[in-house]
Amino acid sequence: MLRFSAILPITAIIIGIAIVQLANGFLGTLVSMSSAAAGFSPAVMGIVLAAYFGGYTIGAATMASLLQRVGHIRLFAALAGLVAASIALQPMLIGPLAWIVIRIVTGLGCAGLFIAAESWLNATAEPQSRGSIFAIYMVATNACFGAGQFLLNMPAPGGFELFSLAAALFCLALVPVSLTRSAQPKLVQSPRLRLKELRRLAPVAFAGCVTTGLVSSTFYSLLPAYAQTQGVPDSSVSTFIATAVFGGLAFQVPVGRLSDRFDRRLVAALLAGGLLVAALFIAMLSLSNGLIFLVTFLLGGFMSTIYPVCVAHAHDRVEPDKVLAVSGQLILIHGIASFFGPIIGTTILGQAGIGGVYVFMAVVAGLFVAAAIWRAFWVEAPEQKERPFVILTERMGQPLAHVADEEKVTGNEAGPANEDEVPVR
Repeated sequence: MLRFSAILPITAIIIGIAIVQLANGFLGTLVSMSSAAAGFSPAVMGIVLAAYFGGYTIGAATMASLLQRVGHIRLFAALAGLVAASIALQPMLIGPLAWIVIRIVTGLGCAGLFIAAESWLNATAEPQSRGSIFAIYMVATNACFGAGQFLLNMPAPGGFELFSLAAALFCLALVPVSLTRSAQPKLVQSPRLRLKELRRLAPVAFAGCVTTGLVSSTFYSLLPAYAQTQGVPDSSVSTFIATAVFGGLAFQVPVGRLSDRFDRRLVAALLAGGLLVAALFIAMLSLSNGLIFLVTFLLGGFMSTIYPVCVAHAHDRVEPDKVLAVSGQLILIHGIASFFGPIIGTTILGQAGIGGVYVFMAVVAGLFVAAAIWRAFWVEAPEQKERPFVILTERMGQPLAHVADEEKVTGNEAGPANEDEVPVR
């Protein structure tokens, strides 16, 4: 049973990231809608929306070394302030170039915030409570992310109020983290893993991260912009996006348990098949059709669970001391794919409308289904390693970096003392 004393040292960081997610919950949707309202062309809008993921990818690749030099609290404080300042400037500098730079900075800062938070949790939590702590962390942050969508319904007569609210929330996230009395953990260097090696060891996981990056960034970036051009009320847009987010949260635990019982590649293929069907079905519905919310709930559930299953599959195929390196590389792959999603999606939106965007999502999912099933039938499944269940999400705009300090877990450098102490899925 999880003791209160195990949660207390990391309460501040959980509260801080939950506040960040409350802001992130509506900020991406707000930028998408504001880009459409500002009259940006589809190509320009695609670059603006992709800029966040580009910045996030850069942050995922660079922030770990900075974290080693300055520590968790300093990095969190510096990046939260940087993001808050960038967001506050956004309604003052309305233009494609300025917004591209601002979104790059926002993405880079958010990547660093999540890396600082999650590495802190991993290094601080005891092996026997790590799974439960991460479950609490993910439920809290994803619930705030979904709830944040409804902040879009607040009045904004001047057009800048919601941006100011997001900036204020990032500043508020500084308070609990800066005032915490908990000692910062020390990070340990992890063995490196090249993308080429990961692609050879776990091609299904590699393809799954590309798939979810393309699909999720396209969906979450373009749907609010499209709804804005169609005159859909803000309240309906926020409910629509929140439905997908909560669908993803509801699917996590059942899918995690399912993937522990069967070949994870087939489970990922099944989820992608569900995504394919949901995307094609939703393409035939109008935004005013009440059934669209049920289909969106299912689509969000399928879309958000492919990534964690693929992460678990990749971890099954590598040595325990490479878990950190694998997590970082998968996030990098996902981030690169997420960058291209809005760019491709806006091109399709301009040529074939929103129905074409959903068909694009279905095609990407279908290609992954074929690849995963082919691999499952021709290559024997790896032994599934027993690990505490951890909820993962690829949406953050948030692929969150679930990393582990293996020496903390195993107590030595040779390997795990027992299989139950190997971290994360």
